[in-house]
Amino acid sequence: MDSQWLQEEFVRQANEKYAKGDFSLGKIDSFGQRLDIEITLPRKNGTGTVNFISGWLVYPDGSIQLATHMEGKLNEII
Repeated sequence: MDSQWLQEEFVRQANEKYAKGDFSLGKIDSFGQRLDIEITLPRKNGTGTVNFISGWLVYPDGSIQLATHMEGKLNEII
């Protein structure tokens, strides 16, 4: 139900933090450079937020793409 909002929020926060340099470099390999970016989401019950580290790949043109496998995990933490 919230998947569209979650996708947009992940991308919004990641792009904002990437532009500010608010990330940690991860490993680099044949797939590219990885970045770790902290994402903050509100809890569904309205009491506080949850923070976690998401993984992103940087492409040669400077764009980033989510690389963290999130299936089933968000329901456990939000």
